[in-house]
Amino acid sequence: MSERIDIESNVMDDRRTTGYLEINKFNPAEKTRTALKKLALWWGLSLLSVLIPVFHFVLVPLFFFLGFFFARKGYKSEGQVLSGQTTCPHCGTEIKVAKADLNWPMTEICQSCARVVRMEKKDVV
Repeated sequence: MSERIDIESNVMDDRRTTGYLEINKFNPAEKTRTALKKLALWWGLSLLSVLIPVFHFVLVPLFFFLGFFFARKGYKSEGQVLSGQTTCPHCGTEIKVAKADLNWPMTEICQSCARVVRMEKKDVV
């Protein structure tokens, strides 16, 4: 079930703009399922890399530990961003927010001025 939330964007100064994100929040079971899928993917790559001569000395441990890293990152995520939109506070260009894991604060790079735009939940007053 998707939910629309209002956000406030900044580029690490006093200028602020508003926007929105369409998100899908995860319950604990979905978080666990997502983490296990990521772990299985990376460990599967680790097992497949056993068949690659010479490179398997590096790839097997790399994929094994990346499995833990991405599984933990997936479990810590609050949900998933489906889409969104905001305006760059520096140059005023519209920024489309791509699909990503929901971890606050969200960041996106402005394609016009190359600034990192930081997005946070808008305070409800």
